[in-house]
Amino acid sequence: MKNKLIFGLIVFVFATLLLRLIDIQLLNGSIYENLANNNKTYKVNLPEERGVFLDRYGQSMVYNKPVYFKLDSSDTLYSDKTRITHDEALQVMSQNSDLIRTELERMYLYPKSMAHVLGYVGSVSLDELSSDSTLHISDEVGKFGLEREFQSFLRGSKSSQVFEINALGEKQRLIAEEAGVPGRNVPTTLDPYLSEVALRAMGDNKGSVVILDSSNSEVLSLVSTPTFDSSVLSESSADEETERLRVRTIQDFLSNPQKLFFNRVVSGAYPPGSIFKIITSLAGLEGKQIDKSTSVLDEGTLVVGDYSYANWYFTQYGLKEGEISLLRAIARSNDIYFYKVAEWVGPEKLKEMANLFSLGKKSGIQLQAEIEGIIPDPEWKQRVIGERWFLGNTYHMGIGQGDILVTPIQIAQLVQAIANNGNLCKATLIKDTFDLGNVGLSSVGGIFGKSRCEEVGVMEENVNLVLEGMLGACSSGGTGFPFFENNSSVLMEGLSVRDQLDNGAVACKTGTSEFGSQDANGYRKTHGWFASILGTKALVKNALDERRKSREDLGNEIKNSSESATPASSKNRELWLDGVEKYGFPDEIIVIVLVESDELNPYKEGSKDAGPVAKEIFDWIKNGEPASTIN
Repeated sequence: MKNKLIFGLIVFVFATLLLRLIDIQLLNGSIYENLANNNKTYKVNLPEERGVFLDRYGQSMVYNKPVYFKLDSSDTLYSDKTRITHDEALQVMSQNSDLIRTELERMYLYPKSMAHVLGYVGSVSLDELSSDSTLHISDEVGKFGLEREFQSFLRGSKSSQVFEINALGEKQRLIAEEAGVPGRNVPTTLDPYLSEVALRAMGDNKGSVVILDSSNSEVLSLVSTPTFDSSVLSESSADEETERLRVRTIQDFLSNPQKLFFNRVVSGAYPPGSIFKIITSLAGLEGKQIDKSTSVLDEGTLVVGDYSYANWYFTQYGLKEGEISLLRAIARSNDIYFYKVAEWVGPEKLKEMANLFSLGKKSGIQLQAEIEGIIPDPEWKQRVIGERWFLGNTYHMGIGQGDILVTPIQIAQLVQAIANNGNLCKATLIKDTFDLGNVGLSSVGGIFGKSRCEEVGVMEENVNLVLEGMLGACSSGGTGFPFFENNSSVLMEGLSVRDQLDNGAVACKTGTSEFGSQDANGYRKTHGWFASILGTKALVKNALDERRKSREDLGNEIKNSSESATPASSKNRELWLDGVEKYGFPDEIIVIVLVESDELNPYKEGSKDAGPVAKEIFDWIKNGEPASTIN
């Protein structure tokens, strides 16, 4: 009995060993072979070459800068490393290049003016690793702006080296190498030189600037202020103290009460103020409630029962316009006129016209966090606020007040459609020729692959009447006084509005929009709007002709000296003119400026505060840098 028990135990042990051997050798042999191989090999991923963004002139706006680390040992794969400078790396490599490990940092040539458009990259997060199995823990990915939106295009594939290692993790030999593929370059519509000018023109103002090509809504500039410095987010330092200061600066960015990362162009919602009178005019013209000759008597205020509604000119100066018709009403931004037009048209038709021009709708531009805004009507007010609509609401709506909220990009598209004969084009930051392939982008919204432009369905003659009124607004007697001198020098009798623009005239609409509650004196804070159509055809031609003549006269001395002795600001204009000469420039551009109320000046105005920003951009295109700005 005892022998049988021992025999059975021996059989059981050997049977178990046999089954385990079958499992290891036959059933799961390949798995264990791979595990064994992995224990003796190690794969080193080398930095991927991220694609870059090109401006409208084919020049890169970002680049990938190598940074260097010195390994404690070149024989082990798990060596500690120390950040060193480029010069130090060169010195080490002259002795032993295997001791240097190179990584890439994203660098931005226009780190402030382009911050809200291009965005920045950062270390991959846990959520991103979980949602994308192709990412590695050491990867840098787009976190904001176009860097984030076009991450799938910009990413390249990593180069790699596979080493055989021993049990101590030491390199034995190089087994294989795999070359990576650089990411794709993304061609944008952006003009970084104008963006730099726009940022400087905004100064300490909080707000935004949008510049579009009037013919197709390509975005030349999209600036939001206050801004942040994207280079601080991407450019680390080998010096410990400098790096500590950088980290502290990033923390200041994030905690700044001004919300530096907030993109006011697409995420800020504001009452449009008198800019909305463009919509009120078109609604009245299309509905035939008014025509060019329809007039209204301005007696300072419009009294309805116990309520009175004043014109801004009467409120500020105690003056009246008297009998006033459409073109003069647009030029003078007369509230009384547009109160009456809004009453004749009604809120439903005002909303219908606003919707035709995509107010209150997302533009679909390739950026995150875009909002819709609000175009109210009686149904909306009853549903959302729980109150019925009154005639006073219609009056306020007619002049862009009340509950209306729009974004600067929506206003830019509205003015673009006016400049483009009633053809509205969806704004884009990316060239239409860029091939998306099979990769979908969340915010593109189907803009690519079909025409971005379509007729809004208003009569061209009505659009031209509004445009004529806007030309008057920027001419003597209008409200856009920063451009009075320019228009008086270029306007010619007998020419159409569009021919006047070709000659270098400017058409505009000013706006001063109230928001918030009344103060003790009965005033509300105000934002300043300036919506303009700048005729740049003659300006650009003259600038190129003058440069060409100067170069001929001086035997190219100016061009040669620009490489060394010319101030940086003038160099930028020379580079801009080089690009314009090669690639062209729009005949007309749309410049939208929003200057927000702030603590120092809670009453910002369209002409006084926003208009000069547009004028500085115009002057730079025309003449370059004022002498006072060149250091």
